[in-house]
Amino acid sequence: MKICLLRVGIDKICGGIHSPIFKDGTYEFVPIPEYYYRHHTFDENKIPTFGTLKGSKNKPFIEYFKHEGKDKDEHIHCPVHTDPEFVTYTYGDGNHTKNKLTELQKGDYIVFYAAMEGFDFDMEPAMYIFGYFEVEYSFIATQKEHYDIIFDDFKNNFHIKHQEIFARDIANAKNKGLKLVKGSPKSRMLKYAYLISKKNTLSHKKVHSISPDMQQLFGDFGGKIAIQKNPLRWIKDKELVQKTVHWLKNLE
Repeated sequence: MKICLLRVGIDKICGGIHSPIFKDGTYEFVPIPEYYYRHHTFDENKIPTFGTLKGSKNKPFIEYFKHEGKDKDEHIHCPVHTDPEFVTYTYGDGNHTKNKLTELQKGDYIVFYAAMEGFDFDMEPAMYIFGYFEVEYSFIATQKEHYDIIFDDFKNNFHIKHQEIFARDIANAKNKGLKLVKGSPKSRMLKYAYLISKKNTLSHKKVHSISPDMQQLFGDFGGKIAIQKNPLRWIKDKELVQKTVHWLKNLE
């Protein structure tokens, strides 16, 4: 058994905001924008936008763009790339940097974390775990014939719901295919978000890194403690895997 940690969701570079966390420890996970539709027409009745899609707090995501202006104006009619999704537990990623997701096998775990910032109170941005999949299987789609093969299990995933996105992902040679992960019914989206980072100076820059407390649980990923971007970070040591799984299952 192994565990993969993966950063997902909107941030200052892709979207202009961080997902909000609230005083009581609850949060709203805000997915990334789908900028493909800046250059392609789409039907807002079929593809939810930041202005129409509501989160767990029953507010449209656009309300979490705190300030009027460029970011809010640009995203109110921008489609939301809802991924991962926690209804049927699927995740898709076309980026070539995620090729190793296909190493995930039945019984492994993928743990999702996101950049979050205080919304109704003052709290600087940091990295928080908000959910995980117990993996059923992973798959890499590289040709259009794969669409029908994986449709039943992944029909709720953004990459499969919208065939133009699927076609884009497999047509991009650099992607080396669309990586897909299917979670079991034991997968969970958590009620509360759990802090895992601390600012650390690496290569003369302050970056979000796994905090010393969390290193006691996850280890230090072979010295690669920076988690500010979206690298895959793996826990493979059997003892640490068991400790982490026990911790995850006891989160609210």
